[in-house]
Formats: sequence, C-alpha cells, structure tokens
Amino acid sequence: MSVLGRRVRPNQWNERTSGAAVYTTDVVLPGMLEARILRSPHPHADIRSIDTSRAEALSGVAAVITADDLPDRTYLHLGDPFRDRFALARGRVRFIGEEVAAVAARTRADADAALDLIDVAYKPRASAVTAQFARVGEAPTVHDDAIGNLAMQVVRSYGDPDTARSEAEVTVSGHYAYKPAAHVCLEPHSTVARWDAARQQLDLWVSTQAPYFVRKEVAHLLDLDMDQVRTHPVAVGGGFGAKAKAGCHEVIAAALAIRTKRPVRLVLDRDEEFAATAVRHAFGVQLATGARRDGTLTHRDGYVTVDNGAYNHAGPSVAIYATMLAAGPYRLGGCETAVSLVYTNKQPGASFRGYGNPQMTFATESQIDELAEKLAIDPIELRLLNTPRSGDVTLTGWRLGSARLDECLRRARDEIGWEAKRELAGGGRGVGVAAAVHVSGANAFEHSELSEAAVEVHDDGTARVCFAGADAGTGQAALLRQIAADELGLTFDDVSVTMMDSHDAPQGLGAWSSRGTMWSGHATADAARGAARALKETAAAKFGVGSAQVTLVGGEARSGADAVPIGDLVALAENESDGCLRVEGRYLTDVDKMDKEHGLGHFSPAYSFCVQAVEVEVDHATGQVKVVDAVTVHDSGAALNPAAAEGQAVGAMAMGLGAALGEELVYEQGRLVNPSLLDYPAPRASDLPPIRAILLDGHDPAGPYGAKGIGEIGVVPTPAAVANAVAHATGVRARELPLTPEKLLPLLNPHTSTARVSRGRPRPGALGWEMIWTDLMRSLYGRGLFKLLDRRARRRRSRRDPAAPVPEIEAIEQPATVAAAVEACATRPDGSDYLAGGTDLLVARQQRLTAPVRLIDTTSVRELRRLDETPGGDLRIGAAVTLEDLRRRMSAPDARPGDSMLSDLLEELATHQIRELATVGGNLLQEKRCAFYRNGFPCYKRSGWTSPCYAVLGDHRFHHAVLGGHRCQAVTPSDLATGLLALDAVAESVPSGSKPPRRREIDKLYAGPGEPDLAEAELLTQVSVPAAARARLAAFEKLRLYAGDFAVCSAAVSLALDEDGATIADARVSLGAVAPKPYRATRSEERLLGASLHDPEALREASWAWVYDTQPLPGNVWKVEATCGLLLRALKRLAGP
Repeated sequence: MSVLGRRVRPNQWNERTSGAAVYTTDVVLPGMLEARILRSPHPHADIRSIDTSRAEALSGVAAVITADDLPDRTYLHLGDPFRDRFALARGRVRFIGEEVAAVAARTRADADAALDLIDVAYKPRASAVTAQFARVGEAPTVHDDAIGNLAMQVVRSYGDPDTARSEAEVTVSGHYAYKPAAHVCLEPHSTVARWDAARQQLDLWVSTQAPYFVRKEVAHLLDLDMDQVRTHPVAVGGGFGAKAKAGCHEVIAAALAIRTKRPVRLVLDRDEEFAATAVRHAFGVQLATGARRDGTLTHRDGYVTVDNGAYNHAGPSVAIYATMLAAGPYRLGGCETAVSLVYTNKQPGASFRGYGNPQMTFATESQIDELAEKLAIDPIELRLLNTPRSGDVTLTGWRLGSARLDECLRRARDEIGWEAKRELAGGGRGVGVAAAVHVSGANAFEHSELSEAAVEVHDDGTARVCFAGADAGTGQAALLRQIAADELGLTFDDVSVTMMDSHDAPQGLGAWSSRGTMWSGHATADAARGAARALKETAAAKFGVGSAQVTLVGGEARSGADAVPIGDLVALAENESDGCLRVEGRYLTDVDKMDKEHGLGHFSPAYSFCVQAVEVEVDHATGQVKVVDAVTVHDSGAALNPAAAEGQAVGAMAMGLGAALGEELVYEQGRLVNPSLLDYPAPRASDLPPIRAILLDGHDPAGPYGAKGIGEIGVVPTPAAVANAVAHATGVRARELPLTPEKLLPLLNPHTSTARVSRGRPRPGALGWEMIWTDLMRSLYGRGLFKLLDRRARRRRSRRDPAAPVPEIEAIEQPATVAAAVEACATRPDGSDYLAGGTDLLVARQQRLTAPVRLIDTTSVRELRRLDETPGGDLRIGAAVTLEDLRRRMSAPDARPGDSMLSDLLEELATHQIRELATVGGNLLQEKRCAFYRNGFPCYKRSGWTSPCYAVLGDHRFHHAVLGGHRCQAVTPSDLATGLLALDAVAESVPSGSKPPRRREIDKLYAGPGEPDLAEAELLTQVSVPAAARARLAAFEKLRLYAGDFAVCSAAVSLALDEDGATIADARVSLGAVAPKPYRATRSEERLLGASLHDPEALREASWAWVYDTQPLPGNVWKVEATCGLLLRALKRLAGP
C-alpha cells in the first residue's frame, strides 16, 4: 500500500507533544554566554555617540558590540536597490526597537544590567509614524534618498483596462483598510552561535524557516564565505513568514560569538517579539470593480498604500505581488493598479503568511459582494459566472494547469447551507463567502528556481532524507519521509529525515511562498527515484534480469520468485560508501523568473484556490461578532498527507479569523502599545468555531504526485468572508479590519450612542465641577498640553539613571496565621509584599511596577482559605480562596441565585489554568490593566503628576473609562468586584499594629483604578456576601475581546421582587470596566424600583438611566451603548421568556 495519500503524524510528534523536542533555547554548549540587545527608545533620531565603557567594565560581561564593530554592510534582503538596513544602527535610528548595541555576558541578568550602562546620546528627529502623514509635504524624511518617503511605486496595467471600463454598466468603489499584525510564533526568535577558530567555522542553531537565507545574510554581513557558516537541526516552533529570511538577530549572536570565542545564545523575549520584529504590512486599498448587467466582470482599478515601516524587508516584493492580485482570481477584461510603498518610523513589514494576499483579497472579495448586491445577483452565482478554468492564462500571465474554483464555490455553498441561510438576511445572523488564489512557490529570487535533496539507503534496510530546509510546523518533514518510503518500497517508519544541517544536505532555500511541497517534494522524489534506480539495477544484475523487471516493495527488491532485502543490495551498489548508498536529487523549475518590472509571467509551477464560507451572529447590543460555523474548501491538488493538509487549512483559517475579528498592532507616537499576549487579541482555541476543512480530489500536472501548495492560502479569504457575512446579517458594510465592536456598533445604531450620551449633560451642582474640569483638561490636551507633558515626561525619564534590573526575590515566607502574615510584612514594608496566586504580582515585577524582594505567601494561612457560611446564611470567602474553588462552590446543587451569578462570572473571568492559581484577594487587588501603564509609557500613574495620560489622545476604545476618568482614564479590572458589588459584599482587612479590622463595601475598597485603599502591610482577609443578597435574582453579562480577557464592559444585576413575582422591590446595578472603581449605577436602580420586571420599556429606560453621568472619550462613546446593552440583556435574562 502506498504511503502517499495516507494520514501520518508530523515528524517528532511524540517529542513535541511531550516537551522532549530540542528547540534553540534548549541548546546548551560549554561556556555559553547569554546575549541581549540594546534597542532604540526613539522612533527617529541621530546617534551622536555611544559609550560602552561602563557596560564593558561590569562583572560578567564578555563583550559589547556596536555598528563600529561590524563590517559596513547592509542586509541583502531583496538586493539592490532595496538594501537599506544595517545589522546594528549606524548613525541613525528609524524605529523604536531598532538594534543599537548588543552585549554577551555570563547570565541574562548580567547582560540586562550591562544594557542599562551603555550610554547613547541621541538627537531626536521628527518622525512619520503613519503612511498617510509620511506622504504629506511637510512630513520628515525617513530615508534621505526616498523622495516623499516612497520606498517604491509600482503602476501596472493588465489586459485592456480602457476598453474594459467602457464596457462596464455597473461599478462599485470603496476604501478598505487592513491593520498591521504580529506573527505570534509560540517559539520566539532565537539563535545559538559558536565560532570554531581552528576550523574557521561558524556553527548556528537557529529558529528559522530558511537556514539558507540565514547563512547567506550572516556570511555577507560578517565577511565570511557562505561555506564557513553551518546550520544545525533544531525543532522550530512556528514561523508564518517571520522566520522566512534572516530575522535581524542571528548576525548579532554570531558577531558576539566571534568576538568572545565562546558560544552565545540570543533569545528574544515576548515584548521584543511584538515590538521589534517585523510585522504584516498595513494596507489601504482604494478599489473599483465594474461589470455588465449580466454579471460579467469587466475591470478593476486599484490604488494601494502599503506601510513599509522603516526598512525594506519583503516590502517591495509584497508590493509587486499586490499589483498582480488585483487582477484575480476571476476573469477580467482589464486591470490597472498603482501601489505606493511608504516608509514610516515603525517596525518594518516582512513576509507574513499570504504575502500581501490577505490584504488585497479583503478588498477585492468584499467588493465582489457589494457588486453582487448592486446587480441583484447571488454572490456565489456572480463568482461562478467569472471563475477561471484549467488551461486558462490570466491577465498577469499565470498558466493555470488546474483550476477548480467553481467546484470550491459549489462545495462551500452546500456545506454552509447557503440557500436556506441567505433567507436570514438582516436579522443578526448571516452567511458570507470569499475566494482566493495563491502561488505554489515563487521563482522570485536568485537560485529560487532550484531545490535539492539527498536520500541515503543504509545496509540495515532503512533510509534517510537529507534536506537543508526547515519544518516550522507545516508537516514537511513527514511528507519527505512519505515520498522516500513510497519510491523505495519502505514503510514510513523505515525512513528518517534530517533537516537544517547545511553541511549534510545539498542546497534548499527553505519554506516560504507555499513552496515546501512543490520544491522539496520534487527534489526528494528525484533523489529517491535515483536511489531506487540504483537498487533495481544492482538487483537486476544479481537476478540476471532487466531493471524494469525489478520492483521495490516491503523492504525488498523482487523479481518473480527472487527477492533480496534492499539493505543487502547497498553493499553491492556501485556508489556505496561505508554501508550507505547516497543519491542527490534536484528540482529545477522551468517557470519564468518573476518579472518585477512589468508583473507579467508564469513564475509559479501551480496555483491553488480556496473558498471559505462562514456563518456569523452579530450582537446588535454590543457590536460583537461571533463566527458560529466555518468551512474552508481547497483546490490544492492531491493531498499527499490529508491530516497535515487539513491541519494547515484549519490553522490558517483560525489565523484569518484572528485578523478578521481582533488582531491589530496599536501604536502611539511610533511606540507599540500592545506588545504582549494579554494585550494583543489573538484568538484562543475556545474563541474558534468548528472549522471543517474539505480537500477536493484533484491533480495538478506540475506538482509532485499532483500536489499544490496549501500552507498560506487558507488565511487569505477569511476576513472578507466574515465581512460579507456581517453585511448579510446586518445590512451594514464594514471596510476596515478588524471587525471589532467599536467599528460595528455605530454602524448598526448610527444615532443611538451620540444622542443618548450627549443628552442632558450635568450642570455645576448636579455632579459637581469634576466633569467640567475633566472636559477642560481634555480640551487643553488637544491644544498643546499633552505635548508639553509628554515632552517633560520623556526628558525626565532620559535624565534618570538607567533603570536597575528587577531585584531577585530573596525569600518567600509562609506564615500560619493572619497576625503572623501582617507582622512579617510590617517588619520590612519597603521590600515586602503579599503573594497570592502570583498571576499579577510576578507580571508586575517584570514590568517594573513593583519590586518586592520578600514575599509573604497568603495561601499558607489556613484562615484565608476558608470558604463557608455563617449560621444565618452569609457567605464568607477567604482572600486566599482560588477562583476555581469559589466557582465550584458557587455552582453546587444548593447554590442560591446570587451564587449562580458568581459562578457564571467566574467562568468568564479567566481560563481554567488561571482560575486554579489566582485568588479572590489577588483578583480584587490586581493592578490596573491600561496598556500604556503596563507597557512602560511614562504616564501620569507611572511617572508622576507632570506626565500625561496617553489614553486621552491615544487608543482608548476598550479598556478605559467612560465616566469618572480625571487625570487617569484607567479602570479597575476586577470582574469579581463588579459582581460582588451587586451582591452587597463587604470586604474585611487587617491593618498592622493593634488597629482593629476594617469592614467596607466593595467599591470603598478602592482609592482609584486598580489601587486598593489599604495601608502599608494591611492585609485583605475575606469578603462576605449577605444571605439576603444571595437570595436575590442575579445575572452577569460581559463583553470581552477574546476568551479569558478582561472586560471591555460588564454589568451585574441583583433584584428582589414583591410577592407578585414581577414588581421590583429592591435593585442593585453594578457596571464594570467603565469607571476607575466598580460603579454602582444608582440612577438605573432608582428607575427599576417599583417597575415590573416584565415591562420591556421600563427595563430599557433603566438600562440607559446611568448614561446621564457618563463622560466618554471620543473613541469609547460606543462603549456606553454597549454597556447599556449588556445591562438590558441581564435584566431580560432575569425576566425570563
């Protein structure tokens, strides 16, 4: 039975799933040093001087390097004229995070300490941090030779656009925006480098998709021959394009290894992964598409602005590809596209799964649906009218050996239940579809037409594939084993594979542009066939027959009744050496080299097609989109390993859903605001719908065994499919990604928010002068106050001594009683703090928000873990009770209505893993989650009263206040506090000394956002919930960006009813994430008293009553309406059907 076409597990399955796989960070060499990089704090500045003397003098430091220690060379990347980046900044920095200097030291802590001792004198320049501003006349120049900050401008004309336009009877146009995104590889960029002076060889262990390009860049930048650089095998934890070329850190590790003559390990931390590595290019697409009234597409015109970031990485190539993509995937008469690649003072854009295709396809496929609506034609029918066929040559010169786009469309239509669900239009539930085409590898660079591999057959009957590329999770290694096994007549387990060892394998350019199966598959098949041919010829001579009469099967060479194990033939083979027969193979494609000047030509052996259909629910109350069903249908030729192909398809669509619904890198003055997995809303597994991957049976004449590429295309159509489904569900069209609530809710209810929020603003004396003062401060921010405060804050920070490393924790004490815990903390209040689950404290330490060296473990105090009831039915919750223990108790069979509300709240509060660690006290007392504050901006709360609140003019859409925000717009992040406030909960704390315990309502526990009103060493001990409150009807609703996220807004309601079971006798309304403290909405409570729980209008009025007190910022007005919607939903839940 053929191994090809069977489901096999990825290579190293057991090692990867058990934690035994060796990644770069697991490589340990004798005498190894740890490296760290000093990065630019400025988006644009001249480097006046760098003094490394203090760092070099620090104990444990082995070397410090700057640009002066490296050859005066730039990265090759795409070659001339696009080369523009040095390995370490030379004279000028162009984005926050750019590499300036690097240190190798005995430990990572020593290296970090040394970075703080490097003195760099900068002269800041004005910066251009958006592509729009970079193009205006007064914008500062990012590169002196780039007029108007244009890195490149490409204008392309395909077909006959003038004639095609004249034939159009209907035309639609619009502007579409796709924001920058992070790759979010689970394994960070990492390198281990070792210089062997005796052999003059540089050994590298690198997390990369393409060892070839790493070797090429490192050799070039360090003036070595490429043969002097050897890469070694390691497991690679994801790439998605981020590791398709050199990652701008490998050469730094190598230079330090050469300088110190010791191995050096350089591993980027998660902040660097987000803030310093390359990103997906942001696109702005102005597009027009025309058609005849019968649905025949005529033309497409596009003007595209691409944010290149500070340097050319893949930008020019992405821009060139984008011009071609505008002409597909359908038949058109003509297409004209202009692409402007714009330099900005931000992280460079680079290769990212899809390579510009997701951005363009979001625009083109959204517009196809808009055109269908205008033509009154079903969107799938319109696509079917214009699909290409096998054998077609596209406007751009692509020769389609196989094209099953029409089959993909029909299958997707059937799988999603299109006909029935299209009848749901406008009711909040809808379906959408989108299609895409993508290359199966691109002959775009020097040597990219070639791939090589070797196959060894050993005298024990096993075989080994040697390939210089890498498997970053695509399943490529298993595929090569399958191919070799099939050609040699062996089982899958008889074949092993070695990848990434550049001195063991012939040339291979790695995994990028969906070339893995096409290029490496052909090369491996060629090598395996060569080995099989040699074995058959040897066996034929032994049997006395022709080689055509010999077959390889079951580990033997057979001819009639004769059989011999292939291991025995190895010793007899002509080219045998040391019990091994080694044959090298190659794949040299005959397709065109990409014509970067005209954009015409057939530069990929085959082209894959994909159609995705989704069903969505859109919440009209909050603007949140939920994908409830998804199908991805692929024309990717023959599936050589269906399990791997389906995995690629599902994983890619999951990534596409992230782009559609949440993922976005947010910048303020060129600095990344959300450089963490907490702040960056990548989808969690529980956010995803069921995704069905369907692989059409097919065969492409150019592919190995009929296969085409599948790794990238699944991410391409997803955002457009979701946007089209949202338009079908709601009747409104969103043209900017991601489709987050703040964009959709104003479109769904265009007049509600502004009208309600602006109605009846309070006068002095109603709520006092605080709101007027806040309005005045906000007004002054826009008139220069912000710039003044920001300048002072940044200057003050730059004048300070370098921040000392966070001190190590010296001791963790485990007292047995509350009194002992308080006394332990009080004896050294300046260096001690209480430790609960550690889920917030340890993160805050890393962020330099706190630095206790002595921790008092509250979980060791039995009294604090108490969870019981008083004889009267009051619930007592110890501060050290874990959230999961509380959730289990609140969901017990005898739970009361208020308990059930807490159970629901806790289920949504965090993931199960976090709930098992985090405690009630820790959750209530956690620090504010403002991304500016958490991620190092010198803001008011972090740097003092002469510093600004960056949220006022910056990104404040989700996690900032809509009322009560004065100098700081942050909110208390605890969902638990919101729920407990609605249940009249009382917090109890024990101060130090002989002071009596303090009891107060939950909202009185806070002095400000995430700022508990506790004295030094005062310990929160328990929270009590009265029996009467537990007996009330209660409900909790929450809006979040991803599963386990902090609330964007939330509402908790607790009601007592009269004897009639309908009239509200008592009410508590608590709103979360809208104010600095948990907010008691007393105006809403007053409206509810005496109202009927079954009166919809009364409930609606009550849900809006609190709006009178709000004072939102321009970007979170929508949040007021969303909170009202949550409150109304909670009330309706209590009312029942």
